[in-house]
Amino acid sequence: MNASTAGLERWTQRFVVASTAAFAATLLSILAGADGRTIVLLGLFGFVCPMIFGMGYLLLPPYAGRTLSEPRLAGVHFVMAYLGVALLVGGWLRDGIGTLFTAGAILWTLGVATFVGSLAETVGPVLLERPGDVFKLGDRPQRSTRVATAAIPVALGYLLVGTVALLASTPLLEQSVAVSRANHVYAFGFGAVLVFALGARLLVGFYHVSPPRSLAWPTLAAGAIAPAFLAAGLGRPRWFRVGALVTGIAMVCYLLLVAVVAVRTDRSRTELAGIGLGALAGALAVAVAVPLAFGAGIEDAVAVHRTLVLAGFFPLTIAGYAYQFFPIPDGRFPGASERTVAISIALLASGVTVQAAGIAFGTAQAQVRSVGVALSFVGAVVYGGLLAGRFAR
Repeated sequence: MNASTAGLERWTQRFVVASTAAFAATLLSILAGADGRTIVLLGLFGFVCPMIFGMGYLLLPPYAGRTLSEPRLAGVHFVMAYLGVALLVGGWLRDGIGTLFTAGAILWTLGVATFVGSLAETVGPVLLERPGDVFKLGDRPQRSTRVATAAIPVALGYLLVGTVALLASTPLLEQSVAVSRANHVYAFGFGAVLVFALGARLLVGFYHVSPPRSLAWPTLAAGAIAPAFLAAGLGRPRWFRVGALVTGIAMVCYLLLVAVVAVRTDRSRTELAGIGLGALAGALAVAVAVPLAFGAGIEDAVAVHRTLVLAGFFPLTIAGYAYQFFPIPDGRFPGASERTVAISIALLASGVTVQAAGIAFGTAQAQVRSVGVALSFVGAVVYGGLLAGRFAR
């Protein structure tokens, strides 16, 4: 391993550890009684996106047979991203969408520009000169892989759209856009679509099972178009209903895709359990939200939906894939074992279940939800401790 690659891996590890800390902070903010916007800012911009950024620097350039052209840019992005998150959250708590929030949005945007620009500089020349090297055009058995690869720039496009929407929610631009529009684009357009795309590729490599095209293609196609309807449909009920239904198709097909892999593989299913439970939480989150688009739904459906996404779908999915990329070898450091990995996944799964149930059923809601948050928090600490121990070795 050369010094450049080693430096990039260290920044990836820092993104991973910092995002885990942000997830723990998100859970603590719930216990402290934070409002929904604060929870989303911490969870989405502090936890989900930085984890994707860190892994993206490491995973996306190799699709073109390259490593990042300038690894130090990952460090620059890391600083701008977390300074931006701190100002976004601090500004919102202080005076809403004011000067501090705007400064955070600018820093965050500069970080996104660094991420997309460095990837474009690395992969762009190969994609223009030899697209077959990226899309494996001559390899017929890899059609689903090619479709998954094509979905990656779609997700990056949504990242840019979401960033513009974030800037447009501040006084910086004349056209005012609701922050919720940016949140939807980031969460599904960037986060979920990349999960679908990378999942369709990575599940093959990890478990030696080719996902059926009848599931992989609808997942990727529906995932690619759903965020556009969700974002444009805010304030337009008909469009939002279409977006909600297409989102449901994507998430259910992804859940079935993971289930097929789990049934067919003969490898360890411990980490896959996290990925599968995350997919289940995502499907339930959509099932809770779709009726809202038609004027129905359970009480506190928005809070349940948000919980299933930020405490279920993303944490469990991220943990499952993280354990695959950074295996926890038995006995290499205190607590390192497959059993501890399973415990962390079980804590995260039980935590989001109790949280969602506490909100949905309303009986002693605060107390039940607090128990669920505590379980998720312990799961986050175990997960973060295992990865930190792994990186320290």
